[in-house]
Amino acid sequence: MNENQSANVLVCVTDQLSCERLIRAGAALAQKYGVPVRVLSVLPEGLVSPQTSKVLQSLYDIASSLGAEMTFYFNNEPALTAAVHASQTGAIHLVSGTPGTNSNLFIETIKGLMPELPLSVVDADGKLFTFPAVSQITYPSVR
Repeated sequence: MNENQSANVLVCVTDQLSCERLIRAGAALAQKYGVPVRVLSVLPEGLVSPQTSKVLQSLYDIASSLGAEMTFYFNNEPALTAAVHASQTGAIHLVSGTPGTNSNLFIETIKGLMPELPLSVVDADGKLFTFPAVSQITYPSVR
């Protein structure tokens, strides 16, 4: 385990103020696990506007007030970036928002890349729904 890696709950947010509920839910979950919470934002390359900056600063302030480290990436592959970051930082649980009607398959991709990682989604009312980890199937060797 490298020095940047310690068990944590990783919360994935976008550039919406409503993501505050995700950070708070992730912090509560991290407290139950007895590990720190980390926050990750992966936005499309080139998406920097005064409004985006303002929202991200607000989310950063909320994360900081809860003792969470927040990391930002600008990348056009958010699920892959989040999976790599989760792996590199030792995430033991991932928290995200519920997919919208125009879902980009973020949750499905994360679960496909990291089936051993429990993933929770937080709906607009703040309810947490968890997809448990899927243990890997081991097949007997064929002789």
